[in-house]
Amino acid sequence: MRIQNIKVRFFRTLANASINLEDDITLIVGRNNTGKTSLLEIIKILTSNDDSLSFEDFSQSSYSLFKELYSEYEKSLVEDLSEEDKEAIEIDIQNRFPKIQLQIEFIYDKAQDSLVELSEFITDLDEERCDACALLSYEPVNTLGLLKMFHNRDDKEITLIPYFKENLNSFYKVKCYAKDIKSDYQREIELGFKEKLKKIVSFEDIKALRILDDKKNDKNKTLALGFSKYYNERDKTDENVQAVEDKLKEVSVDLKEKYDAVLVKILKDLKRFGARTPVVIPQIVIDSEFDSESVIRNNIKYYYQQDEINLPESYNGLGYSNLIYMILELASFIQRFRNAKDDKISEFLCVLIEEPEAHMHPQMQQVFISQIKGILDEAKKDNIDVQLIITSHSSHILSEAGIDSDKGFKRIRYFNRIEGGIEVKDFNSLKISNEKQTARFLKQYLTLHKSDLFFSDKVIIVEGTTERMLMPQLIFKSAPSLATQYVSILEVGGAYTHKFKEILEFLKLKTLVVTDIDSVNADDGERCEVNKGENGELTSNYTLKDWIPNKTTITDLLDCDENDKLENSIIRVAFQTEENGIVGRSFEEAFINTNLDLIKSTYKDEKDHDKATKNLFSFSRGKSVETLNTKTPYGLAPTSSSAKTNFAFDVMSFPEDDIAQWQVPVYIDEGLKWLEKPSNSDVSVVGVIKIDEEE
Repeated sequence: MRIQNIKVRFFRTLANASINLEDDITLIVGRNNTGKTSLLEIIKILTSNDDSLSFEDFSQSSYSLFKELYSEYEKSLVEDLSEEDKEAIEIDIQNRFPKIQLQIEFIYDKAQDSLVELSEFITDLDEERCDACALLSYEPVNTLGLLKMFHNRDDKEITLIPYFKENLNSFYKVKCYAKDIKSDYQREIELGFKEKLKKIVSFEDIKALRILDDKKNDKNKTLALGFSKYYNERDKTDENVQAVEDKLKEVSVDLKEKYDAVLVKILKDLKRFGARTPVVIPQIVIDSEFDSESVIRNNIKYYYQQDEINLPESYNGLGYSNLIYMILELASFIQRFRNAKDDKISEFLCVLIEEPEAHMHPQMQQVFISQIKGILDEAKKDNIDVQLIITSHSSHILSEAGIDSDKGFKRIRYFNRIEGGIEVKDFNSLKISNEKQTARFLKQYLTLHKSDLFFSDKVIIVEGTTERMLMPQLIFKSAPSLATQYVSILEVGGAYTHKFKEILEFLKLKTLVVTDIDSVNADDGERCEVNKGENGELTSNYTLKDWIPNKTTITDLLDCDENDKLENSIIRVAFQTEENGIVGRSFEEAFINTNLDLIKSTYKDEKDHDKATKNLFSFSRGKSVETLNTKTPYGLAPTSSSAKTNFAFDVMSFPEDDIAQWQVPVYIDEGLKWLEKPSNSDVSVVGVIKIDEEE
């Protein structure tokens, strides 16, 4: 038995979200403010005894519906309507009035699962079906009364939404329904529905402790808290546990005698104080009681073993404490199930883990996930079913938990802010050619490199070392607003560019592909000068040939208009175009072509001596100005990897304030300005992927 799907309505950023869950780990990723935390919060609030919902929890998208329904109610009061029409309007208003809802859809195996606890939520007896559904709804109990109260308010200055904020809670309560997901039939479960739901699934949550302090006076005792919780779920029949309990009882008896001896005088004084007075002091007896869990939490100190001395818990890093604490938490939850044996707590366990990466470096994050997987495997051997829902901003947790050699990307749920609300992208619906190979590549890639692809709004795919290193400066010069956003630079071999194509389209990420025209001779395929395609040159660039704009000849590429360079309005390619009568073959050629006059110029040094600007660039340092005039950029530009790297450093360190500003080649400038335009997201983060195309 497990949860197959969770739907959320009108809760904070999640106005209408549907999330399918995997049978083991479901990883929720996305940028900030896309509803990841909201998903965990609504589950915790509506399935626990904490009904702390308020008007602020309603999605802002519900405000317009509140206003619309009040307008219809107000209209019904003044129009001359029959009782039947008026009643129909009132029923419609009540049905459509915003409700915060959490719908949990279960699936089960008839041959293996006990349906005793789930039976009340099963609404269809069809033998072919193996599903049940619980709908938890924070809904109005007197909709018309709320509207009438607002309509007759004394303070006519207060508007609808502020009024509802102050008064709506008294008209709302949480109800529970067994729901048929095919027919939408609902049957209310009136008494004890939360306890009934807990008999089916135990929701537990683990939060990374951001209040941890690794200073000397740390009073949080994180490990003590974790170990005491784990001890509380102990097997009470275990002989070692019994030995601890017996020893504590023995110590308690011994301490009672010592306490009596030490405190005997003050006890006698208290008795004398009440003698021959109206005040009677009750007799006081000193006893000693030891609760084993409290002893572990408050009286045991935890140390990290060192070579010669052991260091206190607070002397180690926050990451280690967090790692151990969260593993202890999960182990405690499972131990509780293990100890229950025949007296089941619930049919299965669902654990919510929010951003476990806090305080942990990348390797530790991967260790955490691998340990979690090991705990789940051990639980499975004891017939304990556990589902994990993890939210994260960490690419390392994503690569370890979200990308699997067998499951591919199917564990990932991508939360994205689009116009009109939050969209949840289920990677089960992503179709990738040769998925296992692609998943294996991306898993290795994301493990080795920092990737923000799943947390970005805009992406730049670049080719070559020079573009990768200079991209921040290129952005600053051409698209200043992008310069204020987070830029992540990733390096990917050119043969693997296509492995990002389907994911970029699936995630609807606005993407700029900056690549080279890479001209080659039509006869022998050898690299050659572009020559504007006059000699029938072709491109060797796989992106241009097989993706965008899907053209092979240089002539066709140079004839491309803006539409030819776009795919689905969200991906645009940028490659060299004619500038100053020349088309560069690579970025280096295009840069030299754009800035040749600057490179050939002179400037004054600190002693007012004339200096040649060309000597600031390694590619032109040994060349005369006459050579620069006679050779084309094709003959000047560096071609080896080391020379291109030096070229990038030369440009990065060029003293623009002392000489002049270098210019961005037109094709990149146009591309960055296109990317700078607003996308469908409120907040943008830029990820940069580097592609090394062949020469």
